[in-house]
Amino acid sequence: MKLYVITGTTKGIGQALATELGRDERNMVVEISRGVSGENGRNALLHADFADLKTIASAMAALTGLVGEKRFTDAVLINNAGVVLPVERFDAIDGEALQQNLTVNVVAPVLLTQAFTNITRGIADRRLVVNISSGAAKRPVRGWTAYCAAKSALEMATRVIAEEAKESDPGMVVCSLAPGVVDTPMQATIRGVAENLFPERARFRQLKESGALRDATAVAHDIISLLNTERLANGGNYDIRELLNG
Repeated sequence: MKLYVITGTTKGIGQALATELGRDERNMVVEISRGVSGENGRNALLHADFADLKTIASAMAALTGLVGEKRFTDAVLINNAGVVLPVERFDAIDGEALQQNLTVNVVAPVLLTQAFTNITRGIADRRLVVNISSGAAKRPVRGWTAYCAAKSALEMATRVIAEEAKESDPGMVVCSLAPGVVDTPMQATIRGVAENLFPERARFRQLKESGALRDATAVAHDIISLLNTERLANGGNYDIRELLNG
């Protein structure tokens, strides 16, 4: 049996991943999102507001109960949940909105990785954490002070955790993966921001109009295919387009 824990599954890539992985009866899929706890077909649903650290702790406690004394060939955490807002010039950003962005995009995945590592230690032959990244981690985008900073911070946190895992948890793989431009609700949010707040809006609208945005289900298939290979190395920082075309 394989364990997959996926965050941000109410829409976009996270939803597609949960749906596709849930089709295989050999998988135990746990979705963590702002939705209510319960079940989604074969998948277990756990509630967490990624801006509220107490709910993350509760979700991880619930995951411990779900896992119980089971053993897995693979245990995989995909930190997919994220927010792009606030989209503002740096001199107009609201402090609370900035704090929420950094909590959701950086603090939450680090704490989830910490808990997942402890929960799955000794019960899985192969353990993997994939932090979903973005080109925004490497390129400054006007209006995205919060998002660019958060994604860059998450990539560095990933590298540090990977280095520490070499000593404390050999065999653990922690990496980041940028999925490229994908047709998701986040993209719709970006296209809807006023141009004076987001000067690059026209480029993102052109991506949509030209059909350059990839389908979320197709991207999910690509990610799943990579999860089943040895191509994701500890400390790796990947762009899915380069991996697939390389």
